[in-house]
Amino acid sequence: MASDASIVITALGLACSLGTSPEEAFEAIVAGRCGIGGMSALEQAPAPDKGGGQAKDLPEIEPASAIREVRYLRHVIAQAMASAGPPRCDPRRISAIMGTTLHGMRAAGRWMRSGDLAELLMFPAGAVLEQALRGSGIGGERLSTCSACSSGLGAIAMGVTLLRAGAADMVIAGGYDTVSEYVYAGFESLRLVAEGPPRPFGAARDGMKTAEGYGVVVLERERDAALRGARVRGYVAGFGESADAHHLTQPHPEGKGARAAIDQALGRAGLGPRAIGLVSAHATATPGNDSSEYAALRGVFGNVLSMTPVVAFKGHLGHTLGGAGAVELVLAVLARERGVVPSTLNGSPTDPAFTELRLNHGRPAAAQIDATLNLSLGFGGANTCVVVTSARPSVSIPLRDEAVITGVGIVFPGAIGNERFIEALRGGKDSLAGGTGRVGEDAIAHLLNSRRVRRMSEYVKLTLAASTVACAHAGIEDAAAFAENACVLLGTMHGSSNFCEEYYSQIVREGIAGANPVLFAEGVPNAAAAQLSLMLGVRGGCQTIIGNRTAGLDALRLATLRIREGVWIRAFVGAAEELCETVNRATAQCREQDLGGFTSGAVMLTVESRRAAEARGARVFATVGEGWSVSGSAPEVVAASCQIAASVDVAVSALGDGRFDRLFGRAMSEATGDRHWSIRPWLPECFSAGGLAALAGLLLGSEAIPEMKAASWGSGLVVGTEFSGGASGVVLRR
Repeated sequence: MASDASIVITALGLACSLGTSPEEAFEAIVAGRCGIGGMSALEQAPAPDKGGGQAKDLPEIEPASAIREVRYLRHVIAQAMASAGPPRCDPRRISAIMGTTLHGMRAAGRWMRSGDLAELLMFPAGAVLEQALRGSGIGGERLSTCSACSSGLGAIAMGVTLLRAGAADMVIAGGYDTVSEYVYAGFESLRLVAEGPPRPFGAARDGMKTAEGYGVVVLERERDAALRGARVRGYVAGFGESADAHHLTQPHPEGKGARAAIDQALGRAGLGPRAIGLVSAHATATPGNDSSEYAALRGVFGNVLSMTPVVAFKGHLGHTLGGAGAVELVLAVLARERGVVPSTLNGSPTDPAFTELRLNHGRPAAAQIDATLNLSLGFGGANTCVVVTSARPSVSIPLRDEAVITGVGIVFPGAIGNERFIEALRGGKDSLAGGTGRVGEDAIAHLLNSRRVRRMSEYVKLTLAASTVACAHAGIEDAAAFAENACVLLGTMHGSSNFCEEYYSQIVREGIAGANPVLFAEGVPNAAAAQLSLMLGVRGGCQTIIGNRTAGLDALRLATLRIREGVWIRAFVGAAEELCETVNRATAQCREQDLGGFTSGAVMLTVESRRAAEARGARVFATVGEGWSVSGSAPEVVAASCQIAASVDVAVSALGDGRFDRLFGRAMSEATGDRHWSIRPWLPECFSAGGLAALAGLLLGSEAIPEMKAASWGSGLVVGTEFSGGASGVVLRR
């Protein structure tokens, strides 16, 4: 019988260096072709030009007016939706979640060369996804996530959570990254780009090839797919996520984090290693990564590894970065369906240290494949594993629980720490403006290890400082023990924007050889989550929701779903934004609204299952109730949000002075009987951190703020808006 817990794949979409459809790319792999070649779409030619895996040109029917990443992403989404067939659900119940590392990075290069700030409107991941979804019929929430090169698989895993939680009825999930001088120069500066072809697990391997890829799957509950007669392409039987907590750019030499992710995925799938008919390895062909991955596979599979076929698709495609996990999962689905173990190009002879590795270096081999295992490993030690099966798995339902907030950490100019935050709220409007809007390093030095953070971006430092405050507020005396079974889910709209600008401008001025490897590594959107895992020893999954003003609230909502599902025990959830003059000028000029100034800052929460909180005797500040995210026309967004607002004691927000925000604020006040409070008169625009700052005001300062009019609240709505008109929120219950 079909199960609500069983999640199935009902369609695929793919564009990469070997084709613009899943079938075209897979046929090229079976034929033994390699997609590595010239990179004509690269903004500038490197010297020497080592080539890469540029995606094949799209069919002429695709409009050429949109930017490159939007065109390709739109193509694969439309391809997958057409293959899935007409959905039966409300379009507002169809969500999209995409993993990416580069998002609209090419827009920054166009701005640097033209000086036109309007180009930067297409820089955030949220803008790229919104453009790609126009006209698609997908009207639900739109999320972009980053866990570096494991982003694509991370998005698919989060899509499973959305469906199991009932937050959507269909999810288009996957990953993408485009051709970019930014990333080519970065990996070249780290000396990771190979002179010749990529040689996965090969004795002569000397590096990777950067590549472009867009891969998506359509996910549904099995019951829903059966009702509409959809073809099941496979069951997402299990997923696993972990962090190495070892190094920002180097994997753990013993593969401990990767092994943990594999163990989790197999455990949730209810399978042993012998059940896996094909392993799709991450296999970047860099010396350290391949060695670490082999150690992980050997540790999990033991003697079974020598009997388990392994394929390394990057030998054919190059490394498609944030798209890699999704691109390679699509190819693994086709390999399973066709009963084919593809060859691994260029890796022969295999490194003699990998004695148990069963790679096919010859013609494709026929095989019975009932289950595949895909592994993706990213900067910061972010590891994700997904198991897909032909038959319905025996799904083990974890022990469900409530999610509760046990700690809050605040870092804003003039409000370093929770007590100062409450004092500032008592001090009246504009009391959090903080002069320049920047948090001085001296102000947070006591919260950080000065030696370790010396080369980190302001965004990362703010995140770490707020985490220190949150741990103290949560009564966590042994942070390492608390972190051992914790996860990290952060939100940011712009991340390490100053580092990115400094790094990229040098490439534009001096050429690809001018890239700074330190700035490149620290500029990855997931850098704060990675550094938090390193600082505290977090071993669970580490992701970042990126590119939206609501990203902090989205992170809280998604972490709550994971805890309720029983997949997570506890998590560090937060948002941070650094002050970047370019971002501020572009926002003020191009958003057509008076934002009333900008500030840097961070908010961190400790969120736990109720059982975990009670076991350690923690104080519970609130239970996180239902959450939602809506997009569409302004009337639709306002109506959906106000319906929830009418059922709570107080609504708090971080609304600005734009036309949509003013409309939203008036509607909120009417829906709550004027029990609506916005933190914006106190706090200037802080993008993704604004919504969580409003939440902190509700938890910590309601009795100190006369305007809130709800000091004795029992239920509260925390809501934030996106510039494009969407809204996200969560309900808190005291």
